[in-house]
Amino acid sequence: MKKLILLFTTLLITTSAVFAGDNYLNTVILEGTDSGYNIILRTDEIASVKKTITSSNKLTLDVKGVTSADSMSTLYKNTSQANTVIVENAGNNSLKIHIQAKDIANSNIIFDTPASAPVVVTDSVSHNTIVWSIVAFVVLCGLFARTLNIKEDSESIIQEAINKDMRDREIEMYKNYRKELLTIPSIDYKIKNPRVQETIRRADTIRHLQRNAK
Repeated sequence: MKKLILLFTTLLITTSAVFAGDNYLNTVILEGTDSGYNIILRTDEIASVKKTITSSNKLTLDVKGVTSADSMSTLYKNTSQANTVIVENAGNNSLKIHIQAKDIANSNIIFDTPASAPVVVTDSVSHNTIVWSIVAFVVLCGLFARTLNIKEDSESIIQEAINKDMRDREIEMYKNYRKELLTIPSIDYKIKNPRVQETIRRADTIRHLQRNAK
């Protein structure tokens, strides 16, 4: 059980490291809509985002737990009044995305990941998503450990029943063997039995008289 807990702890640490180090930003899409903009971030996993509005035409996204892919690209859709989108590596698996566009303050942040449909996020939603993902992983590990423990207990009970059945059979065989030993006559049974001895003596006497008569 201790080895199992150690394994789950290692998996949890490894998974956390994956979230922090292997989550890549592949594409930034700035899409114009009737009500503002959609800032679509194509990443491997959902990350934590903080939006800082400098002015109505400028904003910065602080994205934690993600790094920029080598082949990262920037796409513009229906954004004739957009100026620039700059992705800056802030270190410690963090990125800063600077965007200049008219009325960019009115925008939605959307994560587009392979594992799920596009998700609109806010600061709290993205953070809670990561936290709950870790919690769900821990709960699943706990359920898996409980299942293994139940399986081990079942196997132990079955093995104990088999051992008891074998012991009962051995005891029964031993009892039957002793009964057989007690009921089998000894080799010198006829000699030790007084009645048999008397019968033998009479028979010998009769045969002796028969021989003399001849």
